[in-house]
Amino acid sequence: MRKFSTFQITLMSLLIALLIIQTYVPITIFPGAPTITVGHIIVAIGAILLGPGGGLLLGTVWGGLSFIRALTMPPSPLSVLLFTNPVIAFIPRMLVGWTVGWLFKHLRQKIKTTSLLAGAVAFVGTFLNTGLVVLFTYLFFVRDPAALLKAFGQASSTTGLFWLIAIMLGANFVTEAITAVIITPLVTTPTLHIIDRRHR
Repeated sequence: MRKFSTFQITLMSLLIALLIIQTYVPITIFPGAPTITVGHIIVAIGAILLGPGGGLLLGTVWGGLSFIRALTMPPSPLSVLLFTNPVIAFIPRMLVGWTVGWLFKHLRQKIKTTSLLAGAVAFVGTFLNTGLVVLFTYLFFVRDPAALLKAFGQASSTTGLFWLIAIMLGANFVTEAITAVIITPLVTTPTLHIIDRRHR
């Protein structure tokens, strides 16, 4: 079983604390829409610095926090419908953490520009999170969309349900993807240089 160093445990604790903070400081660009999150950035940073195992753990924490917030202090009606479902709350976030860590680990020897790779895998993680939330939401609500459409402020017609979900969540995706591509390399590139020097 892998043992984490003091540095890794400290970094993990810091990132979990940041996840807790961002969970309770939501940002919404459309009334009723899911909140914009920086959780994907925190998880991506952790996955790059700690590997796929660390990313998976952080993704699980992020999913758990989304689930708890939706149950106790939901920022919108849509958040209640989506993130009280454990599949929607946990699976996308867990896969984001593991996938970003795995991609960075296996592509680092091929792509020498660390900042470029970090930005690319952060974008993939953001896309994966939004894409899976859209997919699972559609699968769970396609047969009975009334409650979901009501949360969107729409009539009970099922016409274009998938595209309605995709557009609403996609608006958040654009902002989240841009911030992930910019912030993730800014944090991870110098930190990785420090880590690499310590292990020489």
